[in-house]
Amino acid sequence: MGALTRCGIAAVLCAALVPAAAHAASNDPLRVHQWGLDMIHADEAHSVTTGAGATVAVVDTGIDAAHPDLAGRIVPGWDFVDGDSTPQDGNGHGTHVSGIVAADANNGIGVDSVAPGAHIMPVRVLDSGGSGSDSDVAQGIDWARTHGADVINLSLGGTLPTSGLGIPDEISAAVQRAVDAGIVVVAAAGNDGLPFCENNSMSGKVLCVGAVDKRGSRSFYSSFGSGLSLVAPGGSDMTGTDEDVLSTWNDGGYQELAGTSQATPHVSGVAALLVSLGVRGQAAVQRILATATDLGTPGPDAQFGAGVVNAQAAVAGLGKGAGNGGGSGVGSPGSVRVSFAHRMRLRTLLRRGIRVRCQPGPCSGVARYRRVVVARGRLVLKVSRRGRHTLTAAMKRHRRVRLVVTVRFSGGHVRRTVLVVR
Repeated sequence: MGALTRCGIAAVLCAALVPAAAHAASNDPLRVHQWGLDMIHADEAHSVTTGAGATVAVVDTGIDAAHPDLAGRIVPGWDFVDGDSTPQDGNGHGTHVSGIVAADANNGIGVDSVAPGAHIMPVRVLDSGGSGSDSDVAQGIDWARTHGADVINLSLGGTLPTSGLGIPDEISAAVQRAVDAGIVVVAAAGNDGLPFCENNSMSGKVLCVGAVDKRGSRSFYSSFGSGLSLVAPGGSDMTGTDEDVLSTWNDGGYQELAGTSQATPHVSGVAALLVSLGVRGQAAVQRILATATDLGTPGPDAQFGAGVVNAQAAVAGLGKGAGNGGGSGVGSPGSVRVSFAHRMRLRTLLRRGIRVRCQPGPCSGVARYRRVVVARGRLVLKVSRRGRHTLTAAMKRHRRVRLVVTVRFSGGHVRRTVLVVR
C-alpha cells in the first residue's frame, strides 16, 4: 500500500444551503439536514455528555483552523507534509471529517456534530491532492499517540488494500502501538465494495466502519464482510436532497460528501463521548460494539453482519450531566457530580495542584502520568516530589502531557483526563 488517499466519494457544494426550519434540538441552521445525527441518536446522547475533555486526532489532510464552526474546538497538531505546526487543509477532506466529530453546537451558525464538546487534534499526513505515504501516516499516528489523543480517526484508503489482507506494514505497527497505549482507533472500511475491511481491524481491536445511506441500506461503494466492526451514516453518493453527509469545508462553508470517510467520524465522535465519561480504550470499543443496533431494513444489502453505531445506547447508564463544562464528570447515575479543570499550565499545577469538587462530597483522588502517581489528596490533589520531577522531565520532551485522574467517592469513582501545557 504505497500511497494513501482520503476515503470520500463525491462533493456537492452546500455553502448556500438554507433549511426550511431549524432542528428542534439545536439552533444551528443546517442541523435539519444532518440525518446522520438523527440516525445515531446523537441529540439524545448529548443530554448525558457532549464529549468535553476528550481529544480526537484526525489523521488526514489537515483542518481549516479559522472555520467558524471549528475554531474553538482545535488543539495544536502537526503537519507531516510541510513539516511544521500549521496543518492547514488544502483539500477539504480533513475539515469535513473534523466537523462531523466536533463542530460547535448551538452557536447559531452552520452544523451540529456527534461530540460538540470534544477537541480535534489535526494531524496532516495527506497533501492537497488527498494523497500521502505510509511513512507519513504511521508517523502521524505515533505523533497523535504521544501528544494526548484519546481517539484516532483514520478516514483513509489505500491504492492496494494490503492491510485489510493482514499483510504487516508500518501503519499497522503504529496502530498497534496506539491500541496498546489505550487509544480508541477508528478506521474506514474502504470505498471499493470489497468483502473485507480494507484497513487492518487487528482482530477486532480497531473499529472498522462501513457506510449506510439515510434509508439504512448499505451504501453501494462501502466495503463489508470480514473484519467489519459496525456501520454508520456515510451517504448514498446519489443525486437528491440530503443524500450525503453535510459538514464543514475548508473555505469556511459547508459541503456534502459520501464515503466510509464520513461514516468513520460518526463512530469516533461516539468514542469521544465515552472517553468523556471515563470509558476508554478497549472498554470503549467493546461498549460501542455491544450497543450498536440493527436498523432492521429489509433486503440483501441491509445486513452487514454488524449494527449501526448508537450514541444514545452507548452512553446510557453512565451518568447525566457530563460534558456540560470543562472537566466535569459524574459517578453513579444521578448521584455524585465531580468537577475539576480539564486543562492546566504546568506551573499552576505544580503550585496549586488539582482542585476537585464533589457534590455531594467528600471525595479523594489520584493523578497519574502513564503509570506514575504524580498527585493525590482530598479536595486538592497535591503534586508529590516524585510527581514534580516526572512532570518537569516529561514537559521538556513534549509541549503537553495528559494526566489520568481517578476520583473516588462513596459508591463509585470517575476517571477523567487533565491536559497539562507549558
